[in-house]
Amino acid sequence: IALTPVVESPRGITSSIQYVDSGNAQQIAAKCVVETMVGMLRANIITLDVQPLIEMNTGKVLFIDFTEARNIFEGSDGSADAAGIVGFCSEMMALIPESLRDFTISYLKERVESVEMEGVVFGDAVKNVLESIWDD
Repeated sequence: IALTPVVESPRGITSSIQYVDSGNAQQIAAKCVVETMVGMLRANIITLDVQPLIEMNTGKVLFIDFTEARNIFEGSDGSADAAGIVGFCSEMMALIPESLRDFTISYLKERVESVEMEGVVFGDAVKNVLESIWDD
Protein backbone atom coordinates (compact mmCIF):
# COMPACT_ATOMS: atom_id res chain seq x y z
CA ILE A 1 0.00 0.00 0.00
CA ALA A 2 1.40 3.35 -0.99
CA LEU A 3 0.73 6.18 1.43
CA THR A 4 0.66 9.83 0.46
CA PRO A 5 1.36 12.59 2.96
CA VAL A 6 -1.60 14.03 4.81
CA VAL A 7 0.05 17.43 4.61
CA GLU A 8 2.42 18.32 1.81
CA SER A 9 4.83 21.13 2.51
CA PRO A 10 7.94 22.20 0.59
CA ARG A 11 9.98 22.51 3.80
CA GLY A 12 8.33 19.61 5.58
CA ILE A 13 6.14 19.17 8.61
CA THR A 14 6.79 19.15 12.33
CA SER A 15 4.87 18.69 15.55
CA SER A 16 6.60 21.62 17.24
CA ILE A 17 5.97 25.30 16.58
CA GLN A 18 9.58 26.11 17.52
CA TYR A 19 10.72 24.47 14.24
CA VAL A 20 8.30 26.54 12.14
CA ASP A 21 9.80 29.46 10.21
CA SER A 22 10.01 32.38 12.63
CA GLY A 23 7.72 35.39 12.42
CA ASN A 24 4.36 35.25 10.73
CA ALA A 25 4.36 31.46 10.24
CA GLN A 26 4.79 30.86 13.98
CA GLN A 27 1.98 33.31 14.76
CA ILE A 28 -0.26 31.51 12.26
CA ALA A 29 0.53 28.21 13.98
CA ALA A 30 -0.29 29.68 17.40
CA LYS A 31 -3.58 31.06 16.05
CA CYS A 32 -4.43 27.63 14.59
CA VAL A 33 -3.86 26.03 17.99
CA VAL A 34 -6.17 28.59 19.64
CA GLU A 35 -8.83 28.25 16.93
CA THR A 36 -8.86 24.48 17.35
CA MET A 37 -8.91 24.66 21.14
CA VAL A 38 -11.76 27.18 21.25
CA GLY A 39 -13.67 25.33 18.52
CA MET A 40 -13.44 22.03 20.34
CA LEU A 41 -14.43 23.57 23.68
CA ARG A 42 -17.33 25.29 21.92
CA ALA A 43 -18.46 21.84 20.73
CA ASN A 44 -17.87 20.40 24.24
CA ILE A 45 -15.17 18.06 22.92
CA ILE A 46 -11.75 17.41 24.46
CA THR A 47 -8.88 15.02 23.85
CA LEU A 48 -5.82 14.33 25.93
CA ASP A 49 -3.69 13.08 23.07
CA VAL A 50 -3.05 16.21 21.01
CA GLN A 51 -1.20 15.45 17.78
CA PRO A 52 -0.46 18.38 15.44
CA LEU A 53 1.07 18.32 11.99
CA ILE A 54 2.46 21.79 11.31
CA GLU A 55 3.70 23.03 7.95
CA MET A 56 7.13 24.48 8.64
CA ASN A 57 6.94 27.24 6.04
CA THR A 58 3.32 28.41 6.52
CA GLY A 59 2.48 27.51 10.11
CA LYS A 60 -0.78 25.86 9.08
CA VAL A 61 -1.75 23.19 11.59
CA LEU A 62 -3.69 19.99 11.10
CA PHE A 63 -4.63 18.02 14.19
CA ILE A 64 -4.84 14.27 13.67
CA ASP A 65 -5.95 11.17 15.58
CA PHE A 66 -8.99 12.02 17.62
CA THR A 67 -9.53 8.44 18.77
CA GLU A 68 -9.41 9.59 22.41
CA ALA A 69 -11.71 12.58 21.90
CA ARG A 70 -14.76 12.68 24.10
CA ASN A 71 -17.64 14.86 25.16
CA ILE A 72 -16.94 17.06 28.18
CA PHE A 73 -20.21 15.89 29.73
CA GLU A 74 -19.67 12.15 29.27
CA GLY A 75 -19.92 11.43 33.00
CA SER A 76 -22.95 9.58 34.32
CA ASP A 77 -24.03 12.55 36.44
CA GLY A 78 -23.87 15.00 33.52
CA SER A 79 -21.25 17.21 35.18
CA ALA A 80 -18.31 18.57 33.23
CA ASP A 81 -15.03 16.65 33.23
CA ALA A 82 -12.99 19.40 34.91
CA ALA A 83 -9.77 17.38 34.98
CA GLY A 84 -10.17 16.52 31.30
CA ILE A 85 -10.71 20.18 30.40
CA VAL A 86 -7.58 21.18 32.31
CA GLY A 87 -5.61 18.40 30.64
CA PHE A 88 -6.81 19.31 27.14
CA CYS A 89 -6.12 23.02 27.54
CA SER A 90 -2.72 22.27 29.10
CA GLU A 91 -1.79 20.01 26.16
CA MET A 92 -2.82 22.68 23.66
CA MET A 93 -1.00 25.50 25.44
CA ALA A 94 2.10 23.31 25.80
CA LEU A 95 2.42 23.51 22.01
CA ILE A 96 3.08 27.25 22.29
CA PRO A 97 6.72 28.32 22.71
CA GLU A 98 7.41 30.82 25.50
CA SER A 99 8.29 33.46 22.88
CA LEU A 100 4.68 33.34 21.60
CA ARG A 101 2.89 33.00 24.93
CA ASP A 102 1.77 36.64 25.30
CA PHE A 103 0.66 36.80 21.66
CA THR A 104 -1.26 33.53 22.03
CA ILE A 105 -2.97 34.50 25.29
CA SER A 106 -4.07 37.79 23.78
CA TYR A 107 -5.48 35.97 20.76
CA LEU A 108 -7.17 33.40 23.02
CA LYS A 109 -8.98 36.16 24.94
CA GLU A 110 -10.02 37.75 21.65
CA ARG A 111 -11.39 34.46 20.26
CA VAL A 112 -13.28 33.57 23.43
CA GLU A 113 -14.87 37.03 23.53
CA SER A 114 -15.80 36.73 19.85
CA VAL A 115 -17.40 33.32 20.32
CA GLU A 116 -19.31 34.54 23.37
CA MET A 117 -20.59 37.52 21.37
CA GLU A 118 -22.06 34.97 18.95
CA GLY A 119 -24.15 33.69 21.85
CA VAL A 120 -22.04 30.71 22.88
CA VAL A 121 -22.00 30.18 26.63
CA PHE A 122 -19.04 28.22 27.94
CA GLY A 123 -19.75 26.21 31.07
CA ASP A 124 -18.18 27.24 34.36
CA ALA A 125 -15.54 24.49 34.21
CA VAL A 126 -14.39 25.62 30.74
CA LYS A 127 -14.53 29.32 31.60
CA ASN A 128 -12.50 28.77 34.79
CA VAL A 129 -9.76 26.97 32.88
CA LEU A 130 -9.64 29.57 30.12
CA GLU A 131 -9.45 32.39 32.65
CA SER A 132 -6.68 30.58 34.54
CA ILE A 133 -4.65 30.54 31.30
CA TRP A 134 -4.75 34.29 30.78
CA ASP A 135 -4.53 35.12 34.50
CA ASP A 136 -1.44 32.93 34.94
